Amino acid sequence: MSRATTIAATALQLSEAASRKGSPEHASLKSFLALLTQVEGDEVRLVAGDAGSVAVPGLLVDLLRQVGAVLDRGDGVVVSEIARELTTSESARLLGVSRPTLISLLDKGEIPSHRVGTHRRVALADLLAYRRQRISQQRDAYEALMSEQDELGIYE
Repeated sequence: MSRATTIAATALQLSEAASRKGSPEHASLKSFLALLTQVEGDEVRLVAGDAGSVAVPGLLVDLLRQVGAVLDRGDGVVVSEIARELTTSESARLLGVSRPTLISLLDKGEIPSHRVGTHRRVALADLLAYRRQRISQQRDAYEALMSEQDELGIYE
């Protein structure tokens, strides 16, 4: 397989090659997934010939497992870079809300932002912190609702 110039192009080439049964990439993917399923926890080391070896971070191991499973199903994977500062459209897409909803959150100060000329930018770290906070609030509200349901004796 030839080297692609961008992350997205590499992901596309790998998706196509891994989906062709009998290709070296397909066989290699099967071996890779089998090896990762035998690993206890996230203890994985990358060995690069005589250059040495290094421990692979647990989150990267998890990402590799997920990508491998998607490719093994025959589906494609697209990987893209995320800038440290996002536009309002990119921010809304990452949160799964409409752009007007995001603008409302920015106006209320719930998510910090700054202006670059006439355009707003949102720091990725701030956006991810808001997302974690929102998920935590949703989880707390759900648990409170379930607790109230138990107290009232309401069961499905």
